[in-house]
Amino acid sequence: MTVGEIDILSRAHALFAGDSHQQPIGLPPGGSGGLADATGVTATAYRDAAAVRSAELTESRRTDDELSRILSAANRDHRDARGDTGAVLAAARADSAVATNPIAARELLRRSIIRLRNQRDHVLAARKRARRRRAVLLALRYRRRSARGPQYGSPAQTAVRAALSKLGSPYVWGADGPDRFDCSGLVQWAYARAGVQLHRTTYDQIHDGLPIAAAQIRPGDLVFPHAGHVQMAIGHNLVVEAPYAGATVQISRLGTNVAIRRPV
Repeated sequence: MTVGEIDILSRAHALFAGDSHQQPIGLPPGGSGGLADATGVTATAYRDAAAVRSAELTESRRTDDELSRILSAANRDHRDARGDTGAVLAAARADSAVATNPIAARELLRRSIIRLRNQRDHVLAARKRARRRRAVLLALRYRRRSARGPQYGSPAQTAVRAALSKLGSPYVWGADGPDRFDCSGLVQWAYARAGVQLHRTTYDQIHDGLPIAAAQIRPGDLVFPHAGHVQMAIGHNLVVEAPYAGATVQISRLGTNVAIRRPV
């Protein structure tokens, strides 16, 4: 164990400093705030408004419940990472052996390398879990906003839902589903669920449909940051994509210098 090793392990452990804490989320339990209870003595217009409000509150509760589950999982990830990195740090501090010969020095170095690698693995695993949680949160935000916003054509909606259902699926070059995708395979598979046939590669898909100005982009449009990559717009300056080898299907920010096509 060396001072340098302790410093490196401590800095990794400090990434997860503090206790994870989650505030309660969502609406109070119960009905729709009394709206539905009064409908028996109200006019038709009030009853209709109450029914709409009740449906909105029900959907909000569902969203809040899902958000609570995501945050609980993120807090659990934080606690686990803190425990894992803390155990490695404690093992290093407890390793008080002193090298008295070359063999002992080599053994100390071997243990130090193992600890450093383990700490690095814990940090990378925590980062990977955090990215997955972020992707799910972005999808949840998209779903919530879309429920309040304008609705677009049925095939585009179906394609967007299909693509978002594959969040977390691994990128594999040449794969076109249903569990592995490359970028063009994902959008082709998603639109096929809506009964719309697209070409297989980005070099052909960039000619599918109609060209669209950036100011007119809407969910379901194909977005090309360059000729060799395609994404699908999902609204609110976000896209869903299968980005590159080693990554998974995820939600990303919409770029600024892009070509846009609308399947028809």
